[in-house]
Amino acid sequence: MLKSEKIKDFLNDNNVDAIFIQKDENCRYLSEFTGSDSYLFLTKENKYLITDSRYTEQAESETTNFEIINHKGQIGKVIANIVKSEHISKIGVERNFTYRFYMMFKELMGNVIFSFCSPEVLRIIKTEEEIACVREACRISDVGFEKTIPFIKAGKTEAQLRSILECAMLEEGSEGKSFDTIVASGIRSAMPHGIATEKVINEGEIITFDFGAIYKGYHSDITRTVAIGNVPEKLKKIYNIIFNCVEQVENILKPGLKASYVDEIAREILRKEGMEEYFTHALGHGVGLEVHEPPVLSPRDSSVLQKNTVVTVEPGIYISGLGGVRIEDTTVLTEDGISVLTKYSKKFLTL
Repeated sequence: MLKSEKIKDFLNDNNVDAIFIQKDENCRYLSEFTGSDSYLFLTKENKYLITDSRYTEQAESETTNFEIINHKGQIGKVIANIVKSEHISKIGVERNFTYRFYMMFKELMGNVIFSFCSPEVLRIIKTEEEIACVREACRISDVGFEKTIPFIKAGKTEAQLRSILECAMLEEGSEGKSFDTIVASGIRSAMPHGIATEKVINEGEIITFDFGAIYKGYHSDITRTVAIGNVPEKLKKIYNIIFNCVEQVENILKPGLKASYVDEIAREILRKEGMEEYFTHALGHGVGLEVHEPPVLSPRDSSVLQKNTVVTVEPGIYISGLGGVRIEDTTVLTEDGISVLTKYSKKFLTL
């Protein structure tokens, strides 16, 4: 389906005459414009990209069938003029719609009604071009980690390993990091989001790396956990539990399943091992122009997974005072299963 048709259907489904878009990722998806400081105003008949003089030429070259408007610091007046000329009475707005914009619009537009919408849902099912971008971002992250492996040893700090990994991804073609790279060693690995510190890596510790690359705006997300020397047997057992959990979930994951059902499958696997209480987050999430986007593989998301949706699978066990293990893949749903896009081995690696 063409994006213009998606927009019309979205407006009809949400019972609005137009939608005002502020979020950069939604602007980029709906217009192809890669700059910043831009807004979209989309009606059933017309598409407007509103920016300032720094970006008008870029917007004209990157977009198709958009009217480019230089707002000259008068965004509210620009929108008000469109609303008046197209007789718009109800406008959809994103969840991040600010009070400042609300008050400005109400002052200029009087009785116009505003309704919250979630245009992110338009981005859930990826095109082949989008999937190719995510696949390349995953390749970059795989190669970046492979280049980092020789440097992972006792005596290095978490921060040093983070820098080596991020530089390796940049050298391979990443546009940046998907998020603050996680390098958590020893008992700090029990922190699901243990951002790298100056802590020195020691023999007998486990290290969790959670990182991602960006290619043409699209993200990857991967977690691998490695051991430095001989680690406690309990951590080895936990690793095997998580490894088997990932394998089993990826074997059943396919279109037609509810996101919440897939999450429950993982929890049941860990429940049988007596480890469910140590799994403290959702099983996974969508990946695309944002590293975290719908759908969410969690008990609270009952949406049905569809072909060409990109999701992560990332179970983890975190035990305070001992450490934690997480393994994460980025995957794309195919006709009757998935394709795993992050290729670096998930087998237990001792360095």
